[in-house]
Amino acid sequence: MKLGKTLAMLSLAILAATGRVASADDVVRVGEGPFITGGGYFVAEGKGYFKKLGIDVQPKMFIDGALAVPSLISGELDISFMTANAALFNSIAKGAPLVFVLDRGNNKRGRGYTVINVTQELHDGGLKSMADFAKLKGKRIGLGATGSINQYLFAKALEKAGLDPRKDVTWVTNVPQPDLMKMLGQKQVDATDLAYQFGFFAQNNKWGPIVTVDDEIDPDGAVGLYAARKQFVQEKRDVLVRFAMAYLQGVKDFNAAAGDPDGHKDIVEILAKRTALQKPELVRAIAPHWSYTNEDGVPNVKSVMAMQDYWSDYFRLVETKVPESQLFDLSIAREAKARLDRDKPFGN
Repeated sequence: MKLGKTLAMLSLAILAATGRVASADDVVRVGEGPFITGGGYFVAEGKGYFKKLGIDVQPKMFIDGALAVPSLISGELDISFMTANAALFNSIAKGAPLVFVLDRGNNKRGRGYTVINVTQELHDGGLKSMADFAKLKGKRIGLGATGSINQYLFAKALEKAGLDPRKDVTWVTNVPQPDLMKMLGQKQVDATDLAYQFGFFAQNNKWGPIVTVDDEIDPDGAVGLYAARKQFVQEKRDVLVRFAMAYLQGVKDFNAAAGDPDGHKDIVEILAKRTALQKPELVRAIAPHWSYTNEDGVPNVKSVMAMQDYWSDYFRLVETKVPESQLFDLSIAREAKARLDRDKPFGN
């Protein structure tokens, strides 16, 4: 009882120092998905970091970040996970009141989260690495969506092999990643770009081996981000900053566990329960390929802007480019990191 009372008093003291008192206004409605790239969020939730800073997170789960966009635009969500895809750039260009505020995973060298798998037949025929991708000319490439991060990475890999991704392959799109694994095994597609866990499953089930991890294609490139409603940023800034503080503490724990899962069994258990992996042994098996999240919270701006340029200038999927100043608000991450370092609400 004494310990609980002490923690409660500490939480109130922290809130008082920020000029806020915990209230119903401190709700944050979050769009999330069952992917390990969201590990920073799941750890912060599982370890009570949000509650400690007076934040009541109310998550709504989506199988793809693109599906959360309508809910974010309509005001049903305050913040949501996203990928920097062509459709999202177009939505913002047309007036969607969204802004990128936090990193949510990138293909840091050595910790790449997305992979390319090919059929066993192609692998046996000599396609064993990105250096052999010229063999994909005329082949069918499976994807979750046109203009997605997965298509971007695969297209860049094809270019490195001297192919034109606009005409030298056939894109098979709008297929969920679990189905793409099976289609690979059934030779309905010849290759696909998948989240690491799905690529791992496909390889283990003999549907097709992993031939490259995408940190070889776009080192440190953005995979996921958090986008927030501009109105929420303006009207509930302190709430969002405290959300970001708790999240960044979760990110720090998540990154440490990715490098040493056996030394962070509590983190592994949290991730197993809250992601599609379900089993701690699977979480450990794919480490360190959980993705990496920047511990200062700042998204990889250069990478995101390069994606927009690519979809606009090369594939012609983006009609009107949005300037960096309209796409990002980096002040949230910077203020959260500064307050986290100064106040040390979690003791480290």
